[in-house]
Amino acid sequence: MKVFLLLILLVLVLLYLGYVQTRGTQSIASPQQNRGEVYELQVGDKVYEVVLNHPLIITTPKGETIELLLRRKKVLHYSGQHLAFDYPAALNLSSETENEVTTLTLEGVASPFVLLQIYPPSNTAEEVLANLLNAFESEYASRQAQFLSGNKGTVSRQIGGATRQGRILKFNLAGQQMVTEIYAFPKNEVVVALILQHDIAEAALAEDYFAIITQSLR
Repeated sequence: MKVFLLLILLVLVLLYLGYVQTRGTQSIASPQQNRGEVYELQVGDKVYEVVLNHPLIITTPKGETIELLLRRKKVLHYSGQHLAFDYPAALNLSSETENEVTTLTLEGVASPFVLLQIYPPSNTAEEVLANLLNAFESEYASRQAQFLSGNKGTVSRQIGGATRQGRILKFNLAGQQMVTEIYAFPKNEVVVALILQHDIAEAALAEDYFAIITQSLR
């Protein structure tokens, strides 16, 4: 499990560093990119070009005017063998299984980042929590992170209808103040680990995202 933890840590650090490098950087987009995603809408024999989040006004054969708006769902749903939860559409979800551990990663453009791991019953929640805490702290220390007051303290959240106790890492890395919460708890026949990370400057956004996931987790 040690090798697998290091791989997960590497992915998390790379995602974080990518966020740090792009934060505050404005990209120059072409006029076509600025329009947003373009779709086709067919009504009868007519085909209309629809731009995501831009209203489209069409006229029916009877002369009636109708305004249409195409938009993404704000909340999506995941359902797997051991877990089900809602998550913000702004986060992209990916899944992989290695060494009997399934990892669900949710990340987007902003700093809020969520990692869910499902461990086989041969592990205990206490072991998983301790291993993750030590592995994350060691990895960030190796990258010259400066740990802040309250680092490795306890933290609690309502997760899936129950109060879960976890540990917290607070640190400065590459000029950003970050917070990582780590939880592990038994669920049916498996152990679930939940990792929540965000830039302190985006705490409000992170809480909105995290609440959708933690409150719906089943």
